[in-house]
Amino acid sequence: MNRRHFISTATLGTAALALGSQAAQAGEENYQNVVFDAQNPGHWKAVESLHVPDTEVKDGKLHIHTPHPMSEAHYIVSHTVVLKDGKFLDRKTFNWKDKPASVHTLPEGYKGLVRVTSTCNLHDFWVKEINV
Repeated sequence: MNRRHFISTATLGTAALALGSQAAQAGEENYQNVVFDAQNPGHWKAVESLHVPDTEVKDGKLHIHTPHPMSEAHYIVSHTVVLKDGKFLDRKTFNWKDKPASVHTLPEGYKGLVRVTSTCNLHDFWVKEINV
């Protein structure tokens, strides 16, 4: 690696770490109109009820349904499940012909926070937090 490349890479890496630290210190305000939920629908307030996923836990399985019509032009792209501490559990992707419903098996005996996401091709990224 030549010296010039090393210096530019080191400088960019330091800048990225500094920006990441500033973003973490800024807290949740950083995500306004980026990540949406029932309490903070941002500029999508008029369509919030169609995008926040419905959830139910039954027999160790998390059932997710987004009450959203599906058409070729406008549809739910995916559901994702993330456990406490950011541990990714599962993801289900959809095409416009699918029903926006998915079932995910929770780890045996799991108790705690679960974050469920529903992504719309037109109305962005929606999150719901539940405790099981």
